[in-house]
Amino acid sequence: MPSDIAIGIVETRGVVALSAGIEAMIKTADVRCIAVERVTSGYLAAAVQGTLAAVRQAVASGEAAIRQHGELRSSQVYPKPHPTTAALLEDPEAARIREVMASLRGDG
Repeated sequence: MPSDIAIGIVETRGVVALSAGIEAMIKTADVRCIAVERVTSGYLAAAVQGTLAAVRQAVASGEAAIRQHGELRSSQVYPKPHPTTAALLEDPEAARIREVMASLRGDG
């Protein structure tokens, strides 16, 4: 992973708030969604990856959208994440969720 890459994570309650947050993050900055996970009953998290400036901007935008549509539980930006940390987000289940999201958007 290049040293200028960062990861941002937002955690929220509810699918509507999360989808609004993901939309805002992707539309606001040059980031890509690398994971969407169910944390526990009703709580979901999404992770984006890009340059540090883009991830900071995306997470701030995602936070605002989530607050508008629901409840923001937590958010965090990880500049220069350790490769092991980044690999935790690249599991087969996360890849399957990305495939489903792509098919819903008509990309796949």
